[in-house]
Amino acid sequence: MRQLIFSVSPSSWKMRRDTIIVAAASLTQPAFAGFIQPALQALTWKFNGTDLWAPVHLDSAVYHLQSRAGVVTNSLSKRASSSGGYLGCTVLTISDPIESLSSAILDTILAEYEIDDVWSAEQFLDCLFLQYNGTQNGIALSPSVADSLSNHGVEHLFLDSAFNAIGFATTANISIVESSCGLGNGPYVVKLPDCGEGGLSVTPVYALHPDDYEAFMYGSYVHATEPARHQQLHVSLPGTRVPNIIVPSRLSSTKPGAGPLAGLRFGVKDIFHIKGLKTSGGSRAYYETYGYQNYTTETVQLCENAGASLIGKLRTITFALGTPRNGMSVDFHDPWNARGDGYMSTGGSSSGSGAAVTAYEWVDFALGSDTGGSVRFPARFGGVYGYKPTHGIYNLTGILVAIAEQDTPGFLARSPEIFTRVGRVWADGKPLAPSPEVLPRKLLRYDEQAAFTQPVAAEMIEKFFVEMAHILDLSDNHSVNITKRFLDGNVSETASAQTPAVWMNNVYSDLNNVQGWGEIGAPLATAYSEIPGREGAFPPIEPPVNMSWTDGRDPITRARYPESQRRRQVFGDWFNKEILSGNNETCSEYLFAHSYHIPPNTVKTDPAEARYVTGWYDGLYVNYAKTPEIVVPIGQIEYHSKYTNRSEWQPVTVALGVAKGCDLVLFDVVDKLAEAGLLREVMAGVLAYPLT
Repeated sequence: MRQLIFSVSPSSWKMRRDTIIVAAASLTQPAFAGFIQPALQALTWKFNGTDLWAPVHLDSAVYHLQSRAGVVTNSLSKRASSSGGYLGCTVLTISDPIESLSSAILDTILAEYEIDDVWSAEQFLDCLFLQYNGTQNGIALSPSVADSLSNHGVEHLFLDSAFNAIGFATTANISIVESSCGLGNGPYVVKLPDCGEGGLSVTPVYALHPDDYEAFMYGSYVHATEPARHQQLHVSLPGTRVPNIIVPSRLSSTKPGAGPLAGLRFGVKDIFHIKGLKTSGGSRAYYETYGYQNYTTETVQLCENAGASLIGKLRTITFALGTPRNGMSVDFHDPWNARGDGYMSTGGSSSGSGAAVTAYEWVDFALGSDTGGSVRFPARFGGVYGYKPTHGIYNLTGILVAIAEQDTPGFLARSPEIFTRVGRVWADGKPLAPSPEVLPRKLLRYDEQAAFTQPVAAEMIEKFFVEMAHILDLSDNHSVNITKRFLDGNVSETASAQTPAVWMNNVYSDLNNVQGWGEIGAPLATAYSEIPGREGAFPPIEPPVNMSWTDGRDPITRARYPESQRRRQVFGDWFNKEILSGNNETCSEYLFAHSYHIPPNTVKTDPAEARYVTGWYDGLYVNYAKTPEIVVPIGQIEYHSKYTNRSEWQPVTVALGVAKGCDLVLFDVVDKLAEAGLLREVMAGVLAYPLT
């Protein structure tokens, strides 16, 4: 017998039937003057190595019960209720079309529950709460259901009032729930009424997972009475080094009618505003200055509306400016990359987003932003899928923007199927070209990439492109030297033609620094100086940001700013016309391909100098041109780590791009390559792929 009965005592919570020790976040006190009234009570216990958590004070629904007609009232476990006990329980939703509930239906649904990483039959099937989603009444229970209940060891059965239990014979104690407010499916704890009287308190159960790679700024939790609002909350357990993130059951969002992302969990880079949460932007001063946000950014809301569960905010380079400084950051430490020896860079600025997807199976995807590679670099270093959309498709309201003309939200994922599923949710209803019936037939290779110092990586990449061309029928292959084409056309319109690296050298930094100071720095400086106790103070800020804001206030930079805006526009227009143009049949004339791969470097342990982003580098051109690009993992190669003094494994990735507005072509390409087996889901943790 698996019965999970928690007894309340002044000193501890203990299992009646098992040896699991359950700790309480706070203890209930009598409700009269002189006693503390706790704001939060929670049960925590461990099962099969996973910590579980139930916020019995914060998030409990109470249901009134009635005995079923024609059946003698049976008290609900007097033994448990005599001490205010709790019982593990499973909520399961039955939906139309249905005339009667059979054991086949019940057993099929419970078999599907086995995939969940929070729910387990051993913990939560002593009790079953059946609710109904439909328009019928009097739904009968087939006699075979009694056998199913017995086989699963169900001792307490709570039924939605839509079910007809008259004449149904079972050894389980049955009570009818007078009304239902629509619980999510999955694991719960229930507080049993004393001697069958009073209400049934029902509380969802969550898993607690330690943030060992320090990817999260903090965990979050859906507000109990206002689902559109979140609360900042994570749990610290005795003997742990890092906070634990509260992770809901995948079943909780999978009721009938749930969206295409139901059952998935995601985190969000902490430059996105979310209703009920504070935004730090990677800055202690910003976090201290501004309050809880009262709205949620568009792309976050798209994911939630589609059924995905937000579990927290993820770390970011301060105001998305640059890359990790490898231990030199002042306000918040850089996240860790789980791959290889654990000391490779995560890349940035969406460093926490990359770290979370790379490290944790319980994070399915993560949102970041891309101004000059800030989604694609973490995807590259983590060996995961990353998406930078066409610029201007998604609303930037509620995002701390680095460069308005280039910034776009994006996301990362380990699974190609989840990657394209999220992408299509985002694309729905947006002004993007529809998926063409025919994919691009021309492959355009970027030929200015530095020679690989790892021959095995070069061989892997070349083999991938050959196989990709075969699968996609890319029979017309070309290469492009962007610098040469730029010079040949004298796009710079100078007496002596200039390379894009020279002509565009100040563009990124001018736009970033002037806008960063004007949109974030100046308002923050004013607001921070008005905080009681901070009167007249300038906000303490990371050295690279301070340098950026200083340059953004410099008269020389500000005088150059309009010309930098013009050059960005000129380059983008040229790129979209001469390099990656559209096509009426295939949407994009070419599938543009290159690789961001570099050998493992020492940047995680070698301090990085304080500087802001300037100059020209591989991949920046698609930000100037506003075109979409994805990173996809293709394999892993061995390298020798000087930190672990042994062979480790590093992921290998490539990048694929198309013309502006043809984002759906990229998702079609991923689907086709995954169907052919060329692209696969990568693992979370040290290795991207199993060793064979």
